[in-house]
Amino acid sequence: MSESYRPHVERALRYIADHLERPLSVAEVAKAARLSEFHFHRIFSAVMDEAVGRYITRKRLEVAALRLAYEPERSVTEIGDSCGYSSTSNFTKAFTAYFGVSPTRVRRPDPDLPVALGKLTRSYGKQFHPLDLHALPARDSSAADGNRIEPARFETCDGIDVACLASSEGYDVATVSATWAELIDRARQLGICDGPVDAYGIAFDSPQLTAPEFCRYHACIPCPLEQQLPAPLFRARIPEGRYAVFVYSGDVAAVESIYHAIYADWFPRSSVAPDDFTAVDHYIHDWPVDGHVAFEIWIKVRARRK
Repeated sequence: MSESYRPHVERALRYIADHLERPLSVAEVAKAARLSEFHFHRIFSAVMDEAVGRYITRKRLEVAALRLAYEPERSVTEIGDSCGYSSTSNFTKAFTAYFGVSPTRVRRPDPDLPVALGKLTRSYGKQFHPLDLHALPARDSSAADGNRIEPARFETCDGIDVACLASSEGYDVATVSATWAELIDRARQLGICDGPVDAYGIAFDSPQLTAPEFCRYHACIPCPLEQQLPAPLFRARIPEGRYAVFVYSGDVAAVESIYHAIYADWFPRSSVAPDDFTAVDHYIHDWPVDGHVAFEIWIKVRARRK
């Protein structure tokens, strides 16, 4: 029954992502989800396997870690403030307790210094190492076949309304494949698509920061606004904006290294910064076949601050 409430929970998740910079009450998020506060508590926990307050705190800290690693032009104070922390000391205390390292250690990772036992490891069994967010040059080179990875083009997107189905097991390859099969089957039943499928995958979490059971993945196809979407399908929108588009064709196992190369090698050399950390995969042909995939990585960008 919990999956029938997925559209409500997804509205709540979008609202949380858009308002991480300020305090959020459960009543406010429940209203965005179009549920009573009492009902929302129960439904959110059933769908997400996590209480809403705990989820909000986790997302604030995960986004902060990514900004620390990949937005060097922003100060620690500014990043803490952008993630809802009222002071640098409160931010540093919360961040260190969760990850086992201070924000400045993420900015200046030292492989010789151990990481303390933080809440991420104690509660989720996920170890964190700052260097995981900073790809090493040798790793970048092997990922890009000896060449620096570069965007194939820049794309201005007017926004794409999509019908989505959430993977029940995050980034697990078999589950994602089954999710795509189910989405396409349901979409054809509804008449949303008939021939070749224009497929977009949305990955919301960094495997370096998020425990596997909490990684979120949505399989999506373009869908007109007037189309009714019965649960477990739900509606989303790929945001309008300017995107750097990278093309990859190769082994599925190398995809994570490609993402490392983009964020840790290309972005620091470029004049732009990630506008957010939700990547969009646009599949050129199909979901991976025999371990091989061909797809585009769309990352929304903004001008880098001075």
